[in-house]
Amino acid sequence: MRRKISIIIALTLIITSILCITPGDTASVKAEPLIQVLGSLDAKVTASFLNVRQGPSLNHKVICVLKRGQVVKVFAKIGDWYALYEPSLGCVGLSHGDYLDVSWPTPGSTQTPTTPTTQPTTTAPKTEPTTAPTTAPTTAPTPAPTPEPTTEPGPPEDITQDEQTLLDLVNKARADAGVGPLKFDAELMKVARLKAREMVEKNYFSHESPTYGSPIDMMRQFGISFRTAGENIAGNRTVQGAFNAWMKSEGHRKNILNSKFNYTGIGIVDSPTYGKILVQQFIGR
Repeated sequence: MRRKISIIIALTLIITSILCITPGDTASVKAEPLIQVLGSLDAKVTASFLNVRQGPSLNHKVICVLKRGQVVKVFAKIGDWYALYEPSLGCVGLSHGDYLDVSWPTPGSTQTPTTPTTQPTTTAPKTEPTTAPTTAPTTAPTPAPTPEPTTEPGPPEDITQDEQTLLDLVNKARADAGVGPLKFDAELMKVARLKAREMVEKNYFSHESPTYGSPIDMMRQFGISFRTAGENIAGNRTVQGAFNAWMKSEGHRKNILNSKFNYTGIGIVDSPTYGKILVQQFIGR
């Protein structure tokens, strides 16, 4: 149990440090690397020798070297890199996904994600419990109960014109790529707006908030549940200009067109430096 806690803490430190790293875009545009919490999956090393590094790029220090055929546990995916643990060496780090054969769950099985975080949270990512159907002998067929209609929470009522414009642009790009539309999430809207206001008021341009930490940390502090998440930020005179810059950047475009995202929060605040600060947060449930 103590070893498991140590592994989770180590992975938390790795992922938290990674969230500060962004692609080399222009000064007014940044994309948060996509992070997927996988739970605990087996993966086999396919390269003759595989370097395990401190971060998700070749610039990071090598902590250990694995050999072909070794089986490791992968817990999360950061971009194209996997956060992994090799039990015999006690090695925790990241390796590129091209050299790992991950044993994905078979259709119909349930993989319960683990949450690599030491931050207190109001809610954690939820998985619907699965219950095995039970049958009981009956003397006469019992009609199935009529399921009650369920309603999804509606979008916030105070959407601004700029926020709606950005969502329309994003959803048109997703439709052109054959991807389903994003919907506003009322709680995520509050988080994105707060982040945009803070960036203007505290005069910083970064995914890392001096108050709330990384986007993932911030979402968790406000009780947002998700399986995968990302964030785009921009400073631009217009919404269209910011969107155009995002679509020219690989990292931002991946977030916008990611089929695993289905909800979004948008915050747009006037800025004396850029004209507008735009924050778009993405989650998949």
